[in-house]
Amino acid sequence: MITYLKIIVIVLGVMIAAGLVIIGIKLVEKGGELAELSEDDGETVEAGAAPEAVPAALPTPGDLGLPAGSEVQRMTAAGHRLILVVAVPDAGERIVIVDLRNGGMVADIGLEGAP
Repeated sequence: MITYLKIIVIVLGVMIAAGLVIIGIKLVEKGGELAELSEDDGETVEAGAAPEAVPAALPTPGDLGLPAGSEVQRMTAAGHRLILVVAVPDAGERIVIVDLRNGGMVADIGLEGAP
């Protein structure tokens, strides 16, 4: 009886060790994929090239073509993009996506019909 228990404990120990090795391998593979994605985000920079110009300041609602009195309600940064939820007087809310590399507006989505 004790012999069977020893065998079961050894087999289960080997299975746990194998499972940990597999998890470690998968983590390394996933880390490599993420590193490749972050390195290759659509931009190619030559060695010795100057980095892309960064805007001196973030654009104001007026710079984005929004009317005076517009207020930023929420904002979220996602990569090279800044996503703004803007309350526009007499027009409801809008989602404005700004490219942080050049300060230009990428998209302006109206939410007039949203609940």
